[in-house]
Amino acid sequence: MQLSDTTNKNGLVQRVEKWTRLPYGTSGDTLKTIIVDLNVAVDKLLPMLLGYGDYLRWDDTNHTDAPAGRTNIVSGQADYKITQDDNSLDILNITHARVLISATATDYTDLKRMKADDERVPDVLSPNSTNTGIPSHFLEMGNRIYLFPEPNYAATSGLEIFFGREQVEFTVTGTSGDDTTVPGIPKQFHELLALDAAQSYVAVNRPTDTNTLRLIENEIRPFQRDFKNFISLRHPTVLKIQPKPIAHR
Repeated sequence: MQLSDTTNKNGLVQRVEKWTRLPYGTSGDTLKTIIVDLNVAVDKLLPMLLGYGDYLRWDDTNHTDAPAGRTNIVSGQADYKITQDDNSLDILNITHARVLISATATDYTDLKRMKADDERVPDVLSPNSTNTGIPSHFLEMGNRIYLFPEPNYAATSGLEIFFGREQVEFTVTGTSGDDTTVPGIPKQFHELLALDAAQSYVAVNRPTDTNTLRLIENEIRPFQRDFKNFISLRHPTVLKIQPKPIAHR
């Protein structure tokens, strides 16, 4: 479903107009508010899309490149600031990292993720100058990635990371018209964005209209459930089951 289709009345904006009982053809500040709320609706889905652990579960279909990037390894530098991809989009989480093990290596070697409660974290954040070598682990902390041990060599494009990133947002405009921009989530859940934006509009502008709010809420709930199930089934991961020990008497 595209952002706006004033001809066929089946764009996201028109669906919001339908659910809020606004007349078709909204413009000015009202239209700007609707489009902002549609962007916020996608933001609300990101925890569901990215909250399954450190796996690449989703990437906006509007992106034209892969959710991966490279930077140089600098000898004697353990920390690397990672905030945006080369499209100036915010990186929300790092899922995997790997390195070239020398300046002449051509194949990348995977790094193990270090958890925040690892006893070695103080040594990672404040490296010991004698503990250097080829990194084997990485720690993600804030907007930085820390290599452990600290690399004692330099390598061009030596650090490669894979990440989840923000979506391509709709352009906010105050003029009605056709906009063929499509949200980068599965098509069958585009209506969920319109419902969420409509709920926000009614809650702010007609808070006493409890019947409409209840109707929209009842539509949203199954959509959210199905969305979670869809993402989980579309990008499954292997579950590791640890058997309980048998107690012998």
